[in-house]
Amino acid sequence: MRSLRWISIAVVIAMALSLPMLAGCSDDADTDTTPPATNGDSPADDQDGTPVDDGSTEPDEAPADDGASGEDSGNDEADTPETLTVRLYWVSAGENALGIERTLPYTKAIGTAAIEALLDGPTDAEQGTWPAISSAIPEGTQLLGLTIDDGIAKIDLSEEFESGGGTFGVTARLAQVVYTLDQFPTVDAVEFYIEGTKVTVFSSEGVMLYGPQTLDDYDQLLPIDA
Repeated sequence: MRSLRWISIAVVIAMALSLPMLAGCSDDADTDTTPPATNGDSPADDQDGTPVDDGSTEPDEAPADDGASGEDSGNDEADTPETLTVRLYWVSAGENALGIERTLPYTKAIGTAAIEALLDGPTDAEQGTWPAISSAIPEGTQLLGLTIDDGIAKIDLSEEFESGGGTFGVTARLAQVVYTLDQFPTVDAVEFYIEGTKVTVFSSEGVMLYGPQTLDDYDQLLPIDA
């Protein structure tokens, strides 16, 4: 009986000594499966889980190609020029459409850039040329849209474009736009829209626009280049 008592005591002591070892094994197993805790250095989250802007957002998209230049839009950026040259058409003192070259920042939307420059009017330097030039396009006119497809440039302008002016004035402003857009190889004719509505009768002068306008419709202005 005494030997059995000693055996029982030995078993109890052995079990007591093994418990810390089993607990340690359990902790090691948990460590292997637990994901690393964030330390707040992640660029995506701060300490409270709020997204953080790390400045790695994508750059703004390049201006859309309006199709005026007819160039391959997949050109290598390394070959992209810094500027481009367009010809803007104004009304000269002799009532001709006078084309003057203007250097603009490079953009794929070259037709849009040319029209917006035209709507801004001639510069002080351009106004100092001879013969004197001016613009028949009313101040405040805005470009609302420009698309070029199958040789037709569809241009949408704000309502200011058809305000005021006599017959010559409203005809001249149409000619300025047609001549400016016709310089591009993809444009054969221009279709006018005002505030999204296709124009068939232009302005209070009642100028009839029979379909897309071409240079032949404004040959009375005899455009010349400076």
